[in-house]
Amino acid sequence: MKEYDLISLRSFVAVVESGSFNNAAIQLDTSSAAISRRVSALEAALSVKLINRTTRQLDLTPSGQQFYQDVLGILGALEQAEERLNCAQETYSGIIRLGAPVSFGTQKLAPLLPAFLKTYPQITVTLQLEDRVSDLLNEGIDLSLRIGELQDSSLVSLPIAMMPRLYCASPEYLKTHGRPASPAELKHHQCLHYSFLSTRNEWALASGEQELDARVPLAANNGDVLREAAIQGMGIAMLPWYIVEDALRGGALVPVLERYAPPPLPLSIVRPSRQFTPVRVTVLMQYLRDALAGAGESGGRAEG
Repeated sequence: MKEYDLISLRSFVAVVESGSFNNAAIQLDTSSAAISRRVSALEAALSVKLINRTTRQLDLTPSGQQFYQDVLGILGALEQAEERLNCAQETYSGIIRLGAPVSFGTQKLAPLLPAFLKTYPQITVTLQLEDRVSDLLNEGIDLSLRIGELQDSSLVSLPIAMMPRLYCASPEYLKTHGRPASPAELKHHQCLHYSFLSTRNEWALASGEQELDARVPLAANNGDVLREAAIQGMGIAMLPWYIVEDALRGGALVPVLERYAPPPLPLSIVRPSRQFTPVRVTVLMQYLRDALAGAGESGGRAEG
């Protein structure tokens, strides 16, 4: 049997999955030179070229592709063996990297995490909040909460709930500009645009237009910003219920076009497609699924 170590195998896998020595170095918290040496040493030990290196890209050789698939099985079996030991000892420990959208993370997720961490005190959760679609594999994220249709088919998805959305505006705005009676009247109003999703296109379709011919005084990639703009009378916003529920209950915002509410968005837990999921990740997935199963239910009770 050839002589090579586990860290060399992990380095090789990290290079393949991240697409570069530099990305693999970031993932494994080392230098790109160290990653390059490990892969070269692995190739020397095997007497086989695994990766073709060019100035622009890295390509697996046929032998490298086969070895990569085999190594995934080996590493997965090792992780399973370690987790079985943990389960046998009834211990849950380690770091979980969790991603979520900013507004949902602060309003819905943050209140749930302390109870989980009190139940599993040896688990550490590193929470990454961003209003963008993160690259789970390259960024080392174990789990992520996603709102909306998933674009990456390589991810493993667990649907949790449907998140209602609604049109809303401040009483002052409606007093000044009038309340739209149908989506077709949106073209006469100021519309606040969530730039991360195609809400402008959705409004156009709802109004029966090819394009929404309306003034957009503010576009932002964060729902909290648009909620505050709507409260201050800047225009009509289309937002998920959870972002505006407090403002609706307090009267700072009121729903409009209730009969024409946009379709709800799915809330899902996603993780990288891997052969084995550590028990600490599995237990957090179960906790979040149970805790967030009714996350969108209150949206159906808006009055206006």
